Amino acid sequence: MIWEWLAVLTANNGVCLYCASPSQTMDHVIPFSDGGADELKNLLPICRPCNRKKGNKNPVVWHVAMDLCLRWSGDGSVLDGATLENKSLRELYLLTHAEVLEALDEIEELQAEVVDERRTAWFRRKFELYGYPSARFGVPRARAQFDERIREGKAEGFPTADEEWPEILKRLEIGR
Repeated sequence: MIWEWLAVLTANNGVCLYCASPSQTMDHVIPFSDGGADELKNLLPICRPCNRKKGNKNPVVWHVAMDLCLRWSGDGSVLDGATLENKSLRELYLLTHAEVLEALDEIEELQAEVVDERRTAWFRRKFELYGYPSARFGVPRARAQFDERIREGKAEGFPTADEEWPEILKRLEIGR
């Protein structure tokens, strides 16, 4: 549904979890191939290049693999970028392990934003009638068209329908 895409892509201030580029697609934290579900809690905003690079890996496997690629010296040893010293694979893993834990904290924080009940109720209420993305009314068009409304909703704390009624009634009275 478009509301789900908008809810995910605008989380994290609309940027990719991994590289901070504008988010363009939804990533399954746990890929389908590993039994991941197509549910909001398993979806995060990322850009297309990061989605292609991550492929069907979970974030832990991807992060460790990327880290090894960056620190591999080419002579069979690994380089610690902070000290420029060769490290054993075990030492590198321990460095990477701490970074992975930080990355998992970020993922969990972003998942909490994506599935926040107040936020998801607001997105559902505002955009559910637009249905599924199509060639005529796809996610990029919806995102561009509703960007200002989403920013206002976020600034107002994603108000509930009950909280919006006084403002709606006020606008109706002014229009008379």
